[in-house]
Amino acid sequence: MGFIFKFLLIAIALSWIFSKLLQFFLRSKLSQFVNHANDLQREEERRRRGGGKGDVNVDHIPREYQEKRSKEIKGGDYVDYEEVKD
Repeated sequence: MGFIFKFLLIAIALSWIFSKLLQFFLRSKLSQFVNHANDLQREEERRRRGGGKGDVNVDHIPREYQEKRSKEIKGGDYVDYEEVKD
């Protein structure tokens, strides 16, 4: 009876340790996968924005230019149209 009890106790302890190790391994691999996917996404975004060598990004438009541009743009002419049915 003592042998079966010791065997079950050791089997339960080993299975618990194995499950914790497996959990740790899977979490670390999953985090590596997520980090890699995020890096690929950032690289793709950088390519879309034109973050290559020699490109210029304008983050600020001067107020004078914006005011001048808004004054130049006025409403267009109204064009009367008829709906043509096929």
